[in-house]
Amino acid sequence: MDSQKLIKTQQEHQFKGEDQSTRHLSDILDMKQKQIQQTPSQIINFRSLRQRFELIYDQYPLPFKFQQLLQTMKTIEKTYWKKQKPIFYEIKTKAFRILQIGQLLKLDKELYQIKIVEKSVQIIPNDVSIENLPSFQPFALQLPSVFESRITRIRIILDKLVQTVHENYLDIINQQDFKEQSIKFKVYHPTFDLNLVPDILPQQFPFQIYSEEQKIQLQQIIENTIQYFHKRTVSFLFYPNLINYLWKNIFNC
Repeated sequence: MDSQKLIKTQQEHQFKGEDQSTRHLSDILDMKQKQIQQTPSQIINFRSLRQRFELIYDQYPLPFKFQQLLQTMKTIEKTYWKKQKPIFYEIKTKAFRILQIGQLLKLDKELYQIKIVEKSVQIIPNDVSIENLPSFQPFALQLPSVFESRITRIRIILDKLVQTVHENYLDIINQQDFKEQSIKFKVYHPTFDLNLVPDILPQQFPFQIYSEEQKIQLQQIIENTIQYFHKRTVSFLFYPNLINYLWKNIFNC
């Protein structure tokens, strides 16, 4: 009898232990559920991946049109490093590239020396000594410091253009407090459209570039470009103000 009572008592304790363990687990789940359902103490307007995972970027994002412009500059600088002599762009085939050079000169008028040589535009980067350039590396991930510093200078100007529009936008939507997050994580407000940033009108060249025949060719290029982007419903990728610039300052000159 004593042994049976002992076994029964042990079984009762075991069942009680299971009940307590189960009850304890239930309490934890209930507490977790309450924590999940609990509303945050303040509304967070900014929930991008950068904030969630505490990723801090070194640079602000740029509109696609500015990315293109910066990439054009990198191509010019790399080509000059490779050839170490003046770069030539044929007016007939590189009209858009020439306009982008005009945009870069609008940002920094001392960036390049340009002049007409027969039917091409000659470009020479200012303040770049060929004698001091290292040998060209085809697969180099980074350009020599003299080129990187020039690109960084233009990048800073582009950043400021976008940030000015962004700050005005925050004032309009009454989200001035977001500026602190913007500076910390190098991001813009989730509802901010980068395409709100105005295009850069090219620097007016101090000489006549296009002949009457070339003007007609350029007009055809522009019309084809407009149709190309409109058919693909991505016309915002093109520079609408450059269209107006061409019509006003080139074809009517």
